Amino acid sequence: MDEKTILLFDDYLQGALSPEAKNALESRLKTEPALKDAFTIFKEVNGHLSHQLSEERVAFKDTLETLADQHLKTTMTPKKEVKVISFKPLRYLVAACVIVLFGITFWIQMQAVSYDDYSFKGTIDLVERGGDVSAFAKAEKAFNNGEYNEAIAQFDTILADDPENTQVLFYKGIASVETEDYAKATSIFENLSNGTSIFKYKAQWYHALSYLKQGDTDRCKQILERLPQEAENYKEAQELLKKL
Repeated sequence: MDEKTILLFDDYLQGALSPEAKNALESRLKTEPALKDAFTIFKEVNGHLSHQLSEERVAFKDTLETLADQHLKTTMTPKKEVKVISFKPLRYLVAACVIVLFGITFWIQMQAVSYDDYSFKGTIDLVERGGDVSAFAKAEKAFNNGEYNEAIAQFDTILADDPENTQVLFYKGIASVETEDYAKATSIFENLSNGTSIFKYKAQWYHALSYLKQGDTDRCKQILERLPQEAENYKEAQELLKKL
């Protein structure tokens, strides 16, 4: 995280934020776990700084503001001259730790790629093609409620009468990833990817995501690199490849 965020945290703890800025930060802390964790760490480290040594705090903030301006490559003239004051060894160490700690913490957060960022969102609406009609409704309800084991059971009922139903197979593959039955998911996605149905490239995309969930980024990248430009998820695939 950049120096501006460290200054924002410090201003919050010192009661120097406007009511609007204070409310905005508090709202973010409620919805952004990474930011909340970083704020907690900063608050704990900040507690070790002596509030009685005001000149040191001013010098620390001025240094951060100067670093932030340099980081943003701003050409604006600073509003105030930075007063250079030697930190006592302990204070200097804590200040340095704050900067290093935040840099590492947020670098890791930004670099981390989660399966949940790309997992299936929304609901499904199955097309009934004969067989046990009630199984379609039960499968839809279970899947949309996140009850994936029940959904798989209902998918199997449908597939018993219609084993080539690619729509049902595709959603069963996703449900299998969610239940961590990766072998079954791989079998389904590979068959669909080698076929000619409308789920051909979607299956390839979710096959890659199944490896992402398992932490196998090499296999994930190999599959993503084979996804053609005409695929619906091509743009997402390219973005994910850059992160990996």
